[in-house]
Amino acid sequence: MENKTKRKNDVTITEELEKYRSLMEKMYWIFLTIIFVYERLGTTPFISIIKSYFGAVLSDVPADLVELLFNNFFNLRYMILVPAVYTIVMDGKDWKRRLVLTGLLLLGGWYAIYWRKQNDTLVFEGLLLVVASYGKDFKKIAYRGIGVTLGVLLLTFVLCLAGVLPDYQDLMGDMVRHSFGTTHCMDLAAHGCFIILIYIFVKNGILRWYEYAGIIVLSVLNVFLIGGQNSLFCVILATIGCVMQEVCQKKRWKLPQGISKVWCGALLLAFCIFAAIYFGLNYTYTEDPKMFYHRIGSLSGLENSLRTSSSVTRVLPFSWFGRYFLQFGSGYGGLAEKMGFYTFLDCSYIRIYVMYGIVAFILFMLVFSAIQYRLLKKGMKYGMFLLAIVAFHSFLEHRLIDPAYNVFLLLAFSAVPTGGWSKEKLREENIYGETVQTS
Repeated sequence: MENKTKRKNDVTITEELEKYRSLMEKMYWIFLTIIFVYERLGTTPFISIIKSYFGAVLSDVPADLVELLFNNFFNLRYMILVPAVYTIVMDGKDWKRRLVLTGLLLLGGWYAIYWRKQNDTLVFEGLLLVVASYGKDFKKIAYRGIGVTLGVLLLTFVLCLAGVLPDYQDLMGDMVRHSFGTTHCMDLAAHGCFIILIYIFVKNGILRWYEYAGIIVLSVLNVFLIGGQNSLFCVILATIGCVMQEVCQKKRWKLPQGISKVWCGALLLAFCIFAAIYFGLNYTYTEDPKMFYHRIGSLSGLENSLRTSSSVTRVLPFSWFGRYFLQFGSGYGGLAEKMGFYTFLDCSYIRIYVMYGIVAFILFMLVFSAIQYRLLKKGMKYGMFLLAIVAFHSFLEHRLIDPAYNVFLLLAFSAVPTGGWSKEKLREENIYGETVQTS
């Protein structure tokens, strides 16, 4: 009798919680959008302008209270924790999945507490979004991220032309590179790169002529106005991959089984491979002019990155959960030049390892490798190729776990979009298959 009563109560509780599903769904999308907006605004000086305006309106209120009100207003974005917990309780398929989701959430919470004095919630926010996005439609997530990014970039561009936001400029040889309202031209280039990569992913690598034209226009603007070489190279790789995929599909070309296994294995471990390469170069870095990164002019960015990271890792001790240290880079109009030294860690892998420790580094390597494995099981090898491009991009850029750029992180548990051909091409394939069979 007691067991029957317990079962009846359990069903009742589940049914009661089920009534809130629609509300939780709305909360998720609302607060996800707020997070996207806030994080993307954080890559521009616009936040400081909002703070100044906020302070001017409340001029009679003490400055400390204004700062507290402002920060708490934007901290409302963490209300996405509510649908995240609801997801664990209601949608975890089994106790193992619930245990993993709960563990990620608790680990993120620990990082939030550990970093509370520095107000650095990047790891917490990333893991919170990973958990909250369980079972959600990744296409919808991606399009929302793309829309918010384009909206913020357009707003900052207009405000920059109006003189409200500064156009931080940087010299690369004789070329003047523009930020157009972002903190640095590389931030703008990275935004453009991730927009294109995410869009190509949700389109399954099948683009129309006008989409190719749009990529070409953005790439030309990058070449002449921004100069983000690393991001440009990644976009070119992804575009070539689109063309090759379509050609291979039309010609019905396939790699030999042995080569295909090696290729898939390399894609599966892409993040670990690039991390291992950078760590090897970092800990063997030398000023010897015979080294290849000194001799090849186009690798000056890599050489600069290694010089900084190697000097940092030789001074700072090993840490499980990371530590805070001042970083000065080229953003905000050359902050490093004004301070007289450059300490910014450009590589995502060494940045995660140094700032957030060995625990976060191993965790995110596992998460991205798991994402690649999910794509492999779905047969989305081109999607794996795009994630491998992100792994390469992270070699010289620090945006790997930043939700302001890399929405791919949410693929860990969200609903993976499947399929390769467009509807028209699928129809052609079906017709062709029928004619072959009837003949």
